Amino acid sequence: MPRYLILQVLGSSDILVDSESGTKKLEACYTLTDVQETQQWNDEEFIDQLERVDFPLIRQVWQEQKNQAELYWGIILTNQVDWMQHQDESGEGWNDIVTSDGYWWRNILEKWCQQQGINYYPIFLDIGADIPQGAADWDGMAKRIDPLLNGLIQFESSRIVFAPTAGQTIPVDQILVQHSSGTPALSSALYLWGIEQKLAKREIEFIYISRQESISYFHSGTHWQWRLKVPQIRQLLAIQDFAGANELLADHPDQTLRETCQYLDRAVSFNLAQLNLGLTPQAEVIERISIALWSEQAFRDRGQWMHWYLRVAGAFELAIACLIIQRGSGNYRWNKEDGKTFLEYTDPNTGNTDKDKFNRYIGIKKRVTELLSHGSTSRKPVNYQVTAIQPNPDWNKFKGFYCDNQWQLDAQIQESFLNIRNELYHALLGDSIDKILDAQKEAFGSVNHPDHPSEVAVQQLRYIIQLAGLSSQVQQRVQVYENKVNDIKRRL
Repeated sequence: MPRYLILQVLGSSDILVDSESGTKKLEACYTLTDVQETQQWNDEEFIDQLERVDFPLIRQVWQEQKNQAELYWGIILTNQVDWMQHQDESGEGWNDIVTSDGYWWRNILEKWCQQQGINYYPIFLDIGADIPQGAADWDGMAKRIDPLLNGLIQFESSRIVFAPTAGQTIPVDQILVQHSSGTPALSSALYLWGIEQKLAKREIEFIYISRQESISYFHSGTHWQWRLKVPQIRQLLAIQDFAGANELLADHPDQTLRETCQYLDRAVSFNLAQLNLGLTPQAEVIERISIALWSEQAFRDRGQWMHWYLRVAGAFELAIACLIIQRGSGNYRWNKEDGKTFLEYTDPNTGNTDKDKFNRYIGIKKRVTELLSHGSTSRKPVNYQVTAIQPNPDWNKFKGFYCDNQWQLDAQIQESFLNIRNELYHALLGDSIDKILDAQKEAFGSVNHPDHPSEVAVQQLRYIIQLAGLSSQVQQRVQVYENKVNDIKRRL
């Protein structure tokens, strides 16, 4: 039979004497001496007449679970004497506050549990003057519960060990947290402690007893568990760390939520093969451009500039190739073989298809400065042609930014966007780029400022996408991914 440790606070709602609240037996107490003397009288009177005493919440759980497991009860008994002695309260404070503590029923509770056959272990919670509101102090109770229970309960690999007294250890299989008794601050602190253990994948379950219907509600804490996780998951979604979010969602009951997060993790990594989208080569290229445009913001927000640059640079090359296809009179198209997607050229004069030479010999700079700008570029014996882009301020500005050292990185440094790629690898420029672009963020106040170099680059990318006639398709795909992220947020 498994062993369960049940943790709860002994609150005034769980003490009945002669079918009335036990606090009535302490209602004439207005000093510490009154409380101590009345406790002694109660012990003498009721320990020999236990049939007059009941602890209904303990009894209910005991009756429901005693045939399911071997039960051990760790009952938290508050003691606010030290706290009250440091207050400017009148006798009403002793009467209203101190007499509500379970501490004054410890001896009667012990004898009652012995009579019932309940394994009872008191857990004393002494509340001092450093807790502003005593047992009603939310922050104070949260701070006290952790060290109190962590000193008594050890989680050793897959084992749970309860050590209620020095030299005594009790291995248990599961902890049940009964969180319907005690002050709201203390019962909530106990519940929060249980949720934290649950998040650490420990064997914790919860019991709540409805006072109106006297129904024990056993539950896993899942609802509040996810409430605690939601802020962290939202932060991970904001930075597009879908792998991290998926890790936190591993035990979420909504399988669709987990699958969507996994989908986004693969998408943001350009792992399109595992998404099984069934895309044509052209559609796959548009998808990759869309993902780059959708995801680049998270990288620049985090200042991960090398990752940001490579993502945007890849999108530029694909978008420029799409622009060549658009202006190439049907002579260029995307093809895919052996898992590789490439730009394919068919010579209109010979009908011969070039699967390799164009990509090998006509580099990205030639594609911009010669093929698209002048309508032709050669690699003997082939003269590649497209309809040239007529000179205009926007195209000239793009060429300056992309090819001609007119990307203003800071007041002293101008580069071409295209040259950075090789320098990132061969000149180890990554650290310099990080410092420059971070400094520009400080100067402009935001990476989204129109003059921040990253925003300049993204707007130029949007210009090429628009020139290639892909704006609506790309925006539609970007929106699909944004909708998936928003759907996860709504369903958390």
